[in-house]
Amino acid sequence: MAQRRHYTSEFCGICKSNRNGKKKDGSSRMCIDYRKLNQKLVKDKFPLPIIEDVLDTLQEAKVYSTLDLRNGFFHVDVDEDCRKYTSFIVPDGQFEFNKVPFGLSTSPGVFQRYVSSIFRDLTRKGIVISYLDDLVIPAKNEQEGLEKLKIIFEVAKKYGLEIKFKKCQFLKRKLNF
Repeated sequence: MAQRRHYTSEFCGICKSNRNGKKKDGSSRMCIDYRKLNQKLVKDKFPLPIIEDVLDTLQEAKVYSTLDLRNGFFHVDVDEDCRKYTSFIVPDGQFEFNKVPFGLSTSPGVFQRYVSSIFRDLTRKGIVISYLDDLVIPAKNEQEGLEKLKIIFEVAKKYGLEIKFKKCQFLKRKLNF
């Protein structure tokens, strides 16, 4: 069995078709048709943050930073017993995901739960707001913003969260979100 970081070579009778889609930045993303599987999945009811609540939380800050987690869903493992359901075929063979793939109806809730659990204490202290793969760090001034960023980077390193620096904004007076 060939091991890869996000997926494993495996043969099973369950398989989905795939195609390549485009990301906002123009790069490609493999898209797998999980519509039939999604109809059978138990919906993950973990709530995403309500945008109005997030905006209320940001009102008192003067400086903002945003971090983007690279390949967000791929930070979370798929349970070994469930991997066969993520199976897909490409010219190189048949594979199944080891990490949560894009396209499953449960992926956003599973990922939000994961990120929320990592940053729970920091969210309660007003250090960070997490919304899927985006982290917002509000601060009163640049010094506080730098201190909060240091804390967030330490936590990200501890949990192996990869940050896509190209999409980050640091110590801005206005947010483009």
